[in-house]
Amino acid sequence: MPEAIPLTVETVVTEVDALLPRAMFVYDGKLGIYKEREDFMLDFYTLPDFKFICSTALRGQGPDDLIGLECRNIEVSDTAFSALEHMTWRIKTMTLVGDSAMHVVEVSKPLETHGAINMFHRLDSLHYLSLGSTSNQKEFCIFDLSDGSAHEVGEYPDWIDDASTVTNGMPLQFPYGKFLAISPDGMKFAAFYWHFDRVRFFDRDCRLLNDVTVRRESNVDHEEDANCLPSYYYGVTTAGDKIYALHADTDSTRVVEVWDWDGRPIAAFKLDRPVTIMTVDTVSRRLITKDAEHSNEIYLYKLAADS
Repeated sequence: MPEAIPLTVETVVTEVDALLPRAMFVYDGKLGIYKEREDFMLDFYTLPDFKFICSTALRGQGPDDLIGLECRNIEVSDTAFSALEHMTWRIKTMTLVGDSAMHVVEVSKPLETHGAINMFHRLDSLHYLSLGSTSNQKEFCIFDLSDGSAHEVGEYPDWIDDASTVTNGMPLQFPYGKFLAISPDGMKFAAFYWHFDRVRFFDRDCRLLNDVTVRRESNVDHEEDANCLPSYYYGVTTAGDKIYALHADTDSTRVVEVWDWDGRPIAAFKLDRPVTIMTVDTVSRRLITKDAEHSNEIYLYKLAADS
């Protein structure tokens, strides 16, 4: 990993509190903040000046309400954003109407869940990638919207004692927890493992392309304890042709790693706040971040033009 370049925060005080925010995304020149536990689940702000627009997406089961979203990937297009809705297991495609309210413009058929769906990323118009369920030993699952089917595929790594983990009642999905990033053309994806300094790149059929062990100045030796593994990655987002991964060096230190799709880390930035979620505004070249403790603040970091 390249040496991390220190970045200095710019703090924006927001008009509305976001209690326990779970995700942020940039859509149509606006910032969206997803708040899973509040009555109105989405806040919107203008970019780049962060003027408050509205709180919308009422919790409920009406046509424009939300029960809750699989928030680790809210997919954005030029005109809409979409995500998988919990409990109904339908993909909802949404838009902001008149800068005042969220409107659901399309709802997919319910998917065969095979247990709770863990992460949900679009590969193309019909195929989505998720993690494998807790009831089996496959690492990934590909969903086909044309018929609602699910195909589980991919063997887990052998970085820990699998037999001991299963005996102790922990399905492999948990020690091998990860965040996923999908390439812009849907032909590759990357897995950033929470508990290991490991990043693996796959093709869209879940065939391994690269297995990278990350070396950093902050690397320390940790005891291999399947029940008490330190956490490393907090989240991953794609922007343009790059992957941005939020890594926790310590409880108070965060580093954003920038990767290309050939499996190479090309830059790193040390943040001066222990943020927990982020997104990237490619127009203003800024990281937009938040933490869970300061409900009325957003933290901005300026990126170099080539990163």
